Amino acid sequence: VGKTFIAKRIAYTEMGFKDDSKIEMIQFHQSYSYEDFIQGIRPDGDKFIIKDGIFYNFCKKAQNDPANEYFFIIDEINRGNLSKIFGELMMLIEADKRGPEFSIPLTYSQNASNRFFIPENIHLIGTMNTADRSLAIVDFALRRRFRFIKLNPNFNENFKEYLSSFI
Repeated sequence: VGKTFIAKRIAYTEMGFKDDSKIEMIQFHQSYSYEDFIQGIRPDGDKFIIKDGIFYNFCKKAQNDPANEYFFIIDEINRGNLSKIFGELMMLIEADKRGPEFSIPLTYSQNASNRFFIPENIHLIGTMNTADRSLAIVDFALRRRFRFIKLNPNFNENFKEYLSSFI
């Protein structure tokens, strides 16, 4: 079907140009966690430190560049434990809950003044395979925060010719 291919093309179209530095792509799986995505305590030599996750860092990058649009693509979004991964950000991913006025302390914040927000210039694109039975675990709290677009495979003559070129 080419879901991730199309997701990147949507991002390029929305940006008006191709700039992969403003796109981040990850894939969820059953072991993916909040600590990987947002923040977590990780070993660092002989001690433990709070380490920022990929989405946290991407949001900070976008906060420092408000004039540009940024796209975070999550492949196989339905394969992760979404409540566990998003945590308190479930509210902040809503389009009308973006910006500093909606900032909140994170789970690993060391004090109440250390707050986080998702900037308005971040766009989330999630892909999933509806043939996968783990789709049932995509709860309604997350479903209402995304728009769903169905993509069907298109096995036409061009596709057949392309496959035949490898024989």
